[in-house]
Amino acid sequence: MAIGGKWTLKLGNRIFFTDIMVNMTLLWVFAVLTCLFTPAACVMSKRAETFLVNCSGIGYPLSPCTLGPDTEKLDLSYNNIKIIQRQNFQNLTKLKILFLQFNQITKIEPGSFAKNSELQYLDLSNNFLQDISVLPFNNLQSLTHLDITNNRFETANFGAEISKLQKLHTLRFGNTWLSSLNSSTLFFLHGIPVKEIYLITGELQTYEPGTLNILQSMEKLSLDLQFGQQPQLLINIFKDIPISTTTLEILNTDMVKYGKNVDLFFPLKKSNVSTLVLRNISIDDSLTTYLFTSVLSSHIKELYLHTITMNGIGKWNVQTVSAEKINLRRVSIIDVTNPNFYKFYSLEYLLDIFSQLRELTIIKGSLFYVPCKVSEIMTNLRYLDLSSNLLQVPTFVPEKCSVPFPNLNTLILNKNQFTNLPRLSRVTAKLKSLSSISVSYNDLLLPNGQTCTWLQTMKHMDLSHNTLEGNVFECLPASLESLDLSYNSIATVPNLKRLKNLREIFLTGNVIISFPEIAGGHSLKILHIDYNKINNINMGSLQSLDLTELDLSNNPFECFCGIQSFSNYIQQTDTEVLNWPDQYQCDSPRKFRDQVIKYLKFSPIECNIPLFIGILVACIAILVAVCVMLCIKYNVTWYIRTLWLWLKAKRSLDVSQVQNNYEFNAFISYSEHDALWVKNNLLVQLENNEPPYRICIHERDFKPGKPIITNIIDCISKSYKTIFILSKNFVQSEWCHYELFFAHQQVFDDKEDCLILLLLEPIPKNSIPDRFCKLRKLMNSNTYLEWPQNEFQQGFFWKRLKAVLNLDFHSCSSTREHNKGGQLDP
Repeated sequence: MAIGGKWTLKLGNRIFFTDIMVNMTLLWVFAVLTCLFTPAACVMSKRAETFLVNCSGIGYPLSPCTLGPDTEKLDLSYNNIKIIQRQNFQNLTKLKILFLQFNQITKIEPGSFAKNSELQYLDLSNNFLQDISVLPFNNLQSLTHLDITNNRFETANFGAEISKLQKLHTLRFGNTWLSSLNSSTLFFLHGIPVKEIYLITGELQTYEPGTLNILQSMEKLSLDLQFGQQPQLLINIFKDIPISTTTLEILNTDMVKYGKNVDLFFPLKKSNVSTLVLRNISIDDSLTTYLFTSVLSSHIKELYLHTITMNGIGKWNVQTVSAEKINLRRVSIIDVTNPNFYKFYSLEYLLDIFSQLRELTIIKGSLFYVPCKVSEIMTNLRYLDLSSNLLQVPTFVPEKCSVPFPNLNTLILNKNQFTNLPRLSRVTAKLKSLSSISVSYNDLLLPNGQTCTWLQTMKHMDLSHNTLEGNVFECLPASLESLDLSYNSIATVPNLKRLKNLREIFLTGNVIISFPEIAGGHSLKILHIDYNKINNINMGSLQSLDLTELDLSNNPFECFCGIQSFSNYIQQTDTEVLNWPDQYQCDSPRKFRDQVIKYLKFSPIECNIPLFIGILVACIAILVAVCVMLCIKYNVTWYIRTLWLWLKAKRSLDVSQVQNNYEFNAFISYSEHDALWVKNNLLVQLENNEPPYRICIHERDFKPGKPIITNIIDCISKSYKTIFILSKNFVQSEWCHYELFFAHQQVFDDKEDCLILLLLEPIPKNSIPDRFCKLRKLMNSNTYLEWPQNEFQQGFFWKRLKAVLNLDFHSCSSTREHNKGGQLDP
């Protein structure tokens, strides 16, 4: 392989080497401490039935820190503590984790941890302790992790009290002032089952052989040291590595400066180390030769190179070893800087190294070419990560390669220079066992008219962070189970019926405008379509899916009534809806913008327009029906029609001739059935009077040729009084009621009481039809004359009637006379 520049270490979703330097048994507690705390106070919170008190960086002890007896985790780092006193932690009997790093601690009083027998994790790093032999550890029988790195002691001689720590698992000690290591340094660690040691030294001057042999149970050794002008010291340390140690880590060492042309690694051939980590070191061609020669002849199975400065051109004279004797199975290279990148040799001569590898990671290595011989000989390789390099389709798998990577299952090519998706599909089709590929952060696109040729064994594909559009779905293998197309330029998603095996699809960060139409019964279980342009949800498509995980957050939702069904679905479904409810907010209409969908409230009428229209129509129909019934009951139509006739007739009258010019003393309104009584009695009495009364009756005085209504209004207007002959026949007469209505309107027009009611015979009020309510009202409120059957009383009746019609009355302003007995006074 042609490599150079910077390399990165990453192996898919697994990171084999993240930070072994700070690898601690209880590293998970730091996740709890990532919360932000104000510097002015200490915050207490309950997590998984334990209590964490964070007083980091508050200026303690000048600023108070409130501690309860149930405190289990306490962070006092980055403060101004100078002395740990006996009473400081005596009340914290349940304390398990204590952070005291980055203070100014110079002394820990004896008995300071006497009450903390449950303490498991103690960090005293980066303080001013000068003598670690007097540290009071005798009461910490439960302690598993101890960190005293970067204090001010010049000799790392532990005292006898450390032998009490029989559960100690991880020990971190040393500083840049430490220049010697001898058997007395670790003497009291003998018999303690320490599994991990992290050692820091300055420029090492002396090392007593056999010092590390005291740690017979040590499994992992991390060496952050400088060996100055004496490379033999490092060789002696390697020789002393206990047989129990399987992981060796070398950190922050300039091997070129002090160990050039010296084989520092040959002792590893006889050790039991199976994992070797080199981090932040400088190395050249000769040292690399020694390194690989020793690794290939040792028990080492995993080699991790992280942040390496390579001063060489790849001319490595590695001693050949038969492939069956090589134990190396995993190589991970991260971030290699090589100033001689363009002079770098091809590594084809190291084919035997590649033949046995199962996992290979080269990240940020400026890798631009993979020779066919290398890819074809790697018959055991299952996992390959070549992210952040300079590969293109022709240089990754040249056309002349017949069977490259024959057993490769997982391929990661993120952050390279791949641009053409169909060409990439044809190249990877040569990898006959490939089932998973990741090509994110490239510039992949699918030109129109081109097709793809993928292996039908492909199950997992990551094409995120490219420039693909919606036509990419035409270029995917039907065998896919997991697909990531996040952060592309996809606007539409076609029906995924062709991808019948698809169980996971990630479409985050595209420009999709509508929810995908996925046929019911599809095997899809996980759908991420957040950060798109979706404003409406197709509830039919959504409800037809049997999802276990859904993410629709951060879309510009239109919050009309339909969004409520989406909210109800989310709250009722068994599907895990990510980021609900906070990241589901309205974009429109303006009144709901930025409001959380879950808390929106709509009225039933607002959300059901057909129901609203139906209710409105029903109310109008009921109102119309009621009005019709009332009109029928009270004959409103009759009154309206009559009023219209009256207004029409009034307009046709000559008002100037009628006004205040009465031609008749009275107009008589009567039923035809009562005409005989009117002619033989009423007219005889009134017209034969001295002087005679001028009486108007319709049979005689209506003008021919005029409408009846006009004649009625004309006669009523020219008459001083209007006499109504009330009888059962009158009640049944339509025209009589017209005359009554017009006469009553005349009262309102002239503001006069000109009506005379003459009751010819008794009329039961319940016999008057409801539609003639005006007559009923007049009989209830006006005084009327009753025609007596007794002849003696009839004479008195005529006198009263004539008195009302006396010609001396020139207006209708006469006072209404009311009589409780219903009779007019004489």
